[in-house]
Amino acid sequence: MMHFAKREPSRLFPRLEKAASALVVAWALLGGGSAQAETRASINTSLTGELASNPYLLSGPSTSAASAVVTVSPAVKFLDGSKTIGLNATYKHSEFSRRYRSSNDILASASLSQKLSPRLNYSADLGYNNSVVGANDLLTFGANPPSGGAFPPLPGDIALAGLRQRRQSFTGGLNLGYTASARDNFHVQGGFSLVRYPSGSVASEYDSTSGSFGYSRILNSRASVGLNVGVSRSDYRRTTIGDATTISPQLTFSTKFGATWSASASLGVSHSKITGPLGRYGQNSASGSINLCNAPSSGKFCLFASRSVQPTSFGGTVRPQTSIGASYSVRLDAKSSINANANYSRSGQVNQTAIPNNGSFDYGQASLNYSRRLSQRLQGNLTASFADSYRDPTPRKANMMFGFGLSYAFGDMR
Repeated sequence: MMHFAKREPSRLFPRLEKAASALVVAWALLGGGSAQAETRASINTSLTGELASNPYLLSGPSTSAASAVVTVSPAVKFLDGSKTIGLNATYKHSEFSRRYRSSNDILASASLSQKLSPRLNYSADLGYNNSVVGANDLLTFGANPPSGGAFPPLPGDIALAGLRQRRQSFTGGLNLGYTASARDNFHVQGGFSLVRYPSGSVASEYDSTSGSFGYSRILNSRASVGLNVGVSRSDYRRTTIGDATTISPQLTFSTKFGATWSASASLGVSHSKITGPLGRYGQNSASGSINLCNAPSSGKFCLFASRSVQPTSFGGTVRPQTSIGASYSVRLDAKSSINANANYSRSGQVNQTAIPNNGSFDYGQASLNYSRRLSQRLQGNLTASFADSYRDPTPRKANMMFGFGLSYAFGDMR
């Protein structure tokens, strides 16, 4: 039975205001305007029809539904010499033929990047996400890799499967890069995420902060090695049980071989100090990632795997999360392309029997998308996807989804 408790007044918005103010101040201090400033504005709209067997991975019968989804995404980009500022937002409205109520999802983000000197650069970002978590949304929350691949290798909060929760999150980050010499580079990163749910939700709310320091050295024109040390803190609201501090040192390596192949890897260990009902205890977990990509002129193929300790809203503490998968994109001709990906993830077990819901949980997902440009601004899309949970104590039907839609772009889409 759900426990409907009165929520304490949220300090979310004051924190967000402070973070936004800091971003604006940094923008004002770190660079003025110039005569070469350029502004690009655009709006991308789409209308999609979908047939899904279980769009929220719920348990029980009669979970299928047809839906219509309208999406509007405005964006503004300011370019001023070495400085770039981006503002993006997305509004998505979904109507279902049966069982499910209509939903409105809102996403917004702001980013700022600048090269302060030939040796020093930085970037900052803020994000807001207010959306209902569906069967295909479990892998898209959290920090994506800086290289921005076709598919995020980091697993999201897959333990939320079947809860159909509206999640509000505020995120932010700051990255600094310094080139000490032709071979030596340093970087410093910091970030936060605040996760909230409606009153009465069984999902756990938390605040998370993280930071890292890294060094890399170029060995030759094709290879580099390095070291990265990350520290994170997860604080669960209205309870000390589950609060955790994690330290993750890792060795890193990247290389290129052949004309189109590249590989990167990191290997290390994560040591977490977790607060349990009987006091604090330690947990060690292997951590790291592997990415192998082939990028010829017509497309890109990647294999990836990762393991890291992340906070979760189900289970009340951090969990080691492991993900393996592949992504593939190919341009068929000047107007058509195909994108495909598959991923299998596990939210690992907590080595503490006194922590509730500490069993492991698996999730698999795959999708295939065909897109064709019908005109300079009009594009058609066909999509098929599959998602299912495994090692799940609650029986659920898998979600099979077929979708078709049109998107139209206004303004400057560069």
